[in-house]
Amino acid sequence: MSGARMRADEFAELAGRLAASATPTPADALAGIATVRLGRVVSAGDQPALPALPASATPPTGEPSAYRLTQWTDAAQDWEATNDRLEIDIHGATSMTHIDALSHFRWAGSARVADDGDPLLALAAAGVVGRGVLIDVPGVLGRASSAEPIRLVDVRESLARSGADLRPGDTVYIAFGRDAPARSDIPLASVPSPGLSIECAEWLAGFSPAAIVTDEGLDPFPSEVDGELVPWHVLVLTVLRIPLVDRARLTELARECRDLGRWEFLSILAPLPIPGASGSPLNPLAVF
Repeated sequence: MSGARMRADEFAELAGRLAASATPTPADALAGIATVRLGRVVSAGDQPALPALPASATPPTGEPSAYRLTQWTDAAQDWEATNDRLEIDIHGATSMTHIDALSHFRWAGSARVADDGDPLLALAAAGVVGRGVLIDVPGVLGRASSAEPIRLVDVRESLARSGADLRPGDTVYIAFGRDAPARSDIPLASVPSPGLSIECAEWLAGFSPAAIVTDEGLDPFPSEVDGELVPWHVLVLTVLRIPLVDRARLTELARECRDLGRWEFLSILAPLPIPGASGSPLNPLAVF
């Protein structure tokens, strides 16, 4: 066990400390561009967990549809065009890789007032472009993936062994070891799953990341905080005001980092500008 159980009042105190010390995230694309030497591009996006179903089809009992695809054609003279309409879940067990805008969560314990305007449109206007750093505890420390939360001592050891360093404004990629395709037939928070121990909160907040990317979600299950199912989503989205990317596929990125012997790269996150939405499908790109 991680030994990081936290009472609800301790969590509220932690949130207050983080809110008081939170600083605006610097955006520095040049720091990311400076890491590019090979021009090699690695995608960290994952496809929806289940094949598409025709819009008229009914999913088998107990098997949710990851997305629904409707297609039709236009034709004239010597050409024919296939057109598509997608219905897709942005969040949850049936989602693909996606970014959570700040509007995805609200929390009664946050003293912050919601920002004016549309958070996703603001995020999409410039994207999140800058230096990315991968923290791959299972890969670097040679451990099998497990449902246990990753502790701060393991994060620090992983960074020390890889030689990577975190700087304010970095996009932090955290791999928990998911190698298999994402499952949409298992409801979130229904089986034990890995994540980052809540004891890492003040350490991570101290770097003021531009965004945080994980291969499932930042929150472990069971939660380490009494009364809070997803404490990391609460802290990061409502207190620290940092966008989260869930369900990325980080196996190829981790392999590239190991092969090259470096764990920093240019990170590009470009959400779709969907008015009023609380998130967007995403294909994170790492450029070496």
